[in-house]
Amino acid sequence: MKAAATTFLDRYSKLRVSKLTKFTFLLPLIIVLIAVAVIVGVGETTGNYTSAVGIGIDFQGGTMLTVNNLANNDELDAKIDDLADVIEGVRDEHGSSVTISYTQTLSGSGGISVTFRYQNVSGNDDEITALNDAIITAVENALFPEGEAPDGTVTYEQIGATAAQDLLSKAGIALAVSTVLILIYIIIRFTPTAAFAAVLALIHDVIVMFALTVICRVQINSSYVAAMITIIAYSINNTIIIFDRCREYLKPMKGMRNIDYDAIGDTSVRENMRRSVFTTATTMITVVFLAILGSSSIREFCVPIILGLIAGLFSSVFLATPMWAAFTRQWDKLKAKRAATATYGSGDDEDKEQVFAPVSKADEDDDDGFAPKTSQKKQGEGAKQNKPKGKTIYKYSKKNTTFKKK
Repeated sequence: MKAAATTFLDRYSKLRVSKLTKFTFLLPLIIVLIAVAVIVGVGETTGNYTSAVGIGIDFQGGTMLTVNNLANNDELDAKIDDLADVIEGVRDEHGSSVTISYTQTLSGSGGISVTFRYQNVSGNDDEITALNDAIITAVENALFPEGEAPDGTVTYEQIGATAAQDLLSKAGIALAVSTVLILIYIIIRFTPTAAFAAVLALIHDVIVMFALTVICRVQINSSYVAAMITIIAYSINNTIIIFDRCREYLKPMKGMRNIDYDAIGDTSVRENMRRSVFTTATTMITVVFLAILGSSSIREFCVPIILGLIAGLFSSVFLATPMWAAFTRQWDKLKAKRAATATYGSGDDEDKEQVFAPVSKADEDDDDGFAPKTSQKKQGEGAKQNKPKGKTIYKYSKKNTTFKKK
């Protein structure tokens, strides 16, 4: 067991996410393709692609019919199924199905309230109202075949198509505004390349969270939008922590050229991996218990949160930092090209190389793992005349404690 633990720690100390990009960038694509296959398969089978995606009536209009004060006993599930059959029998001729949304315990009475959700089958309000009245009558007759149902036993709330479209547009605006504000903050706090990488990671979180929702057959409604905004705010926190460590390592390197950003990113990820995993795990434990012990309405919020936490942890650790390294490297090349053009190809700077001094024993024990120090080797008296000039590349030493010239 000790040997196994040592092996794991050895591998963890050598983790380089920049070397895993072929796999980490392919995995989200596979998840999205599976979700597309699920949508096509369910849509072709049922003939309704909206239901295949799982869009709830909050975004397409429909009716929420609630049956109150059902007895909480062993026959509850059978009675709920019977009520669903009654509702479907009334609606069969209209070609729409009924889905049970959630159940919840009413406070005080101790009874159970069951809510049925179904889409509007017509754009005419009078036809929808008449149909809902017929469903209420059928449900009341099924519950009380020998007498009149008490007032308030069956109620319904109708959501029009206009209200659903308005809610959908506001949800899109909320996501767009939150993303733009995050982009502006990271540009001010860090760099444009970091902001671009972080926003791409957030877009990944939204897409993968949606794909996992489709695969797991979770309904997409207003609770889902709230969960998605929560995940955007939560995921960006892990990304910013890693970017902050990258910025600390870049401060002593200001003005240097040909910096190994992949090495900086790998080190920053390793140093923050434990924090990211533990933070996500502790949050997920709470959300999982809420999903298991809470009502179905709470579960509609918690399940997307769980899926989003997984997607956010993956993007913060394995996607955001490699993208930041690639974008920053390309940005440096662009600036160098512009500088060379501005100086008409002056080669004065090519005669200088900037390196890191070796790390002392005291520095090796430092938690940051770096002891950057700049120096310049000038061509002059005592210098080797046959030293080749060219690109200076910085990479890890064997102990992964500093950058050294190759």
